[in-house]
Amino acid sequence: MELVALLGQRLRTRLAYRGDVVAGLLSGVLLAVVGPVFITTVFQHVSSLGRWTAPEVLFVWGFADTVSGCFYVVFQGLYVLNRRYILAGELDRLLVRPVDPYAQLLLDNLAVEELPSVFLGLVVIAIALAWGLPEPEPWRWLLLPVWIAGGLATLGGVVTAIASLGFHLHHRGTAVGLVMQLTSFSRYPLDLFGSPLRWLLTAVLPFGFAGFYGACLFLPRPELQAYAWATPAVGALALVGGYAAWRVGLRRYTSVGG
Repeated sequence: MELVALLGQRLRTRLAYRGDVVAGLLSGVLLAVVGPVFITTVFQHVSSLGRWTAPEVLFVWGFADTVSGCFYVVFQGLYVLNRRYILAGELDRLLVRPVDPYAQLLLDNLAVEELPSVFLGLVVIAIALAWGLPEPEPWRWLLLPVWIAGGLATLGGVVTAIASLGFHLHHRGTAVGLVMQLTSFSRYPLDLFGSPLRWLLTAVLPFGFAGFYGACLFLPRPELQAYAWATPAVGALALVGGYAAWRVGLRRYTSVGG
């Protein structure tokens, strides 16, 4: 019940500044539109990218955009964990409440203005189907929310672990933004890139499961189905590992007033 109350409070606070929310929504739409426009422009001049067709690439992009949009809605607090909560001491406020401080961190920074990226990602998926992508079996569509959640858990878990380094390093900078740049590669078929990058995005920072591999469940690519089916498990492991890293870091936290 406490989590529901905090969520309601956060939404009321954000919606109290309607101008900021509207401006954020519009800027989110503009940024999210750039990628699909770029891809469709490219495929007006070439028939395929490697061994991938335009609808397949667009579907991968739409899936990855949906996942990353959900990430920016839910996990925005990880960007300010080090600067605001650890170094500036705002974490003290979370620790005195009877709710998990990790959940509070996320709810405190819930970014509803990022929702357009989620919806646009779903629209891009629909466009890919209309463009000629072979229709997946109907039962696969029932798994789409689970696979999006698996990709979201992968991103959230890995970035939580990276952000938790702030408990140990105590510096004002953060590696979260830099690491998130790697997610751009998961918006394309990973076999377009060299083996080192594919290995990095599969085994070390498994962002490939937040985009390309997860999308392959819905594509006619039998050689990649094993990776595709692993998406929910990878997401669960990443989120558990990220939360464990958070708990370890939290034990090292000392109040700025201590």
